[in-house]
Amino acid sequence: MNKVLVQIFLLLILILIIFYISQKYFYTENKIKEENNSFSLNDKKDNLQNKKLKNKNTDNEIINLSYQKFDKNGNKYLIKAEKGILDNEKPNIVNMRMVKASLTYPNNEKIVIYSKEAIFNKQNFKTTFSNNVKVVYQKQTLESDSLEFLINKNIAIFKDNVKYYSSEVEAFGETVTINLLTKEIDIKSKNQEKVKIKTKN
Repeated sequence: MNKVLVQIFLLLILILIIFYISQKYFYTENKIKEENNSFSLNDKKDNLQNKKLKNKNTDNEIINLSYQKFDKNGNKYLIKAEKGILDNEKPNIVNMRMVKASLTYPNNEKIVIYSKEAIFNKQNFKTTFSNNVKVVYQKQTLESDSLEFLINKNIAIFKDNVKYYSSEVEAFGETVTINLLTKEIDIKSKNQEKVKIKTKN
């Protein structure tokens, strides 16, 4: 009788040991699998978001783009850029990089504009040039930090650190306005102060 009880007792202990080991092993394994699955799902989600963002930027990007327009006076405005990015929230706006623009008159005179960046409106052709702006017209050169080119109003407004060069004169001001029809140049500094003009020898 005692022998039977001892055998039953040992059997129960063996069962408990097996149960304990199996629970510990399989629970840990399942936990690891769940964590791995969680990381895998998060990685897939991040990769999908990055892919969507990359595709979005690619879809909005245009390489070697150009636009041109003739005004009522027969002047042709042409603008080119190595790269343009469309604005989803403002469909008429194009953010341009490495820009070259020109305004050609019926007599073939031409104003040429260079800049590293520009914001272009496809609807009214208003262009805001920035970053190393340079304008060349015959023997005259204008440089500034920014240029607002209003083709519909026949006005070009240079702002900030404006420098004007010709074969005879150098002038510096904060704002320079050009009438695109008459080519007249109005140079002003802050508070309407006298503009610095240097005559070349």
